[in-house]
Amino acid sequence: MKRNITKNFIFRWFECGFSVEETANLCFVSVTEVTLWDEGKKIPDICKRVMRMASGRELPTIFERYWEGWRMSGYHLITPAGSQMTRQRLELIDIMGVEHFKRWKSPRVKHTGR
Repeated sequence: MKRNITKNFIFRWFECGFSVEETANLCFVSVTEVTLWDEGKKIPDICKRVMRMASGRELPTIFERYWEGWRMSGYHLITPAGSQMTRQRLELIDIMGVEHFKRWKSPRVKHTGR
C-alpha cells in the first residue's frame, strides 16, 4: 500500500503535532474524516485555525488588539522586539517584579536644553 504525504498530513502531524485521534477530538469530527483530510480532502479553515491555536502556533484574534506584534513559536512567546519568553521566564518576572529586570525599564532621557 503506497501512502502519499499530503500538505494536510504535514500540517497536522509535523506542524501541529497532533495524532489522528487528537485532531478528531479537537475538531469534533470522526477519525475517518481526519484520515480523508490526510489523503487530500480540504481541511475546513476553522479546524485549521483551532489546530494552530491548540498547538500554540497562533494567538486567538480576540487578543490582537492588545498583543499586536507578538507571536508564538513552539513553546515560546516572541515579543515584538524578538525576545523569546518561556513560561518559566514569565513566572519569574511575575514573582520578582519587573523592577529587577533593568533592560525592561524604559530609559528616561533628560533633556537639558543645551
